[in-house]
Amino acid sequence: MAAWRLLLAAVLGYLLGNIQTGLIVGLVSRKIDLRTKGSGSTGTTNALRTLGLPSAIITFLGDLLKGLVASLLGEKIAGPNGQLLAALAVILGHIWPVFFGFRGGKGVATTVGALFVVYPTLGMVCVPLSIVLIAITRYVSLGNMIGMLVYGVWVAILSWRAQDYVALVIGILIPAIVIFAHRQNIRRLLNGTENKLGSRPKQKP
Repeated sequence: MAAWRLLLAAVLGYLLGNIQTGLIVGLVSRKIDLRTKGSGSTGTTNALRTLGLPSAIITFLGDLLKGLVASLLGEKIAGPNGQLLAALAVILGHIWPVFFGFRGGKGVATTVGALFVVYPTLGMVCVPLSIVLIAITRYVSLGNMIGMLVYGVWVAILSWRAQDYVALVIGILIPAIVIFAHRQNIRRLLNGTENKLGSRPKQKP
């Protein structure tokens, strides 16, 4: 596989990741910049607390769609490794978008979109698991991170057995990056100050 194809898949994935659905929805619908409200994230949870359910649904679907499209394009351009690189790149672009001051979301919805293309069976396990944990604990961040951990461990095992070391590295990197993006949530969970789903949002300090 030509290196330029892999590079193209990664670049296109990153550029797609820069499309910040929540930021666009907030600015268009209510002239609100999500980066200045609540947690400062442009993702679904902050959109829900700041803009309401309809805007949150649009945000989730838009972020999920770009993960899905990036992974499909990556495969078309550069095969399985291109798919993996594009999936990683779109998540990086979502969390650290160069066109929006490197301030994006936490990457969960975008990862879900990519996950259902790259590992559909695994997606059908991790996503329901996260939803159940969120329903039980009412901590969105906790459910998301545990889902990511399960995903990372599962992909690592499958990739190691298949001796697919590209998939192994990227499969570990993706959940590690998403969990790193939740580092403030981890701090708040440990301090007992994390917002629960349905509670009034605490303003970003």
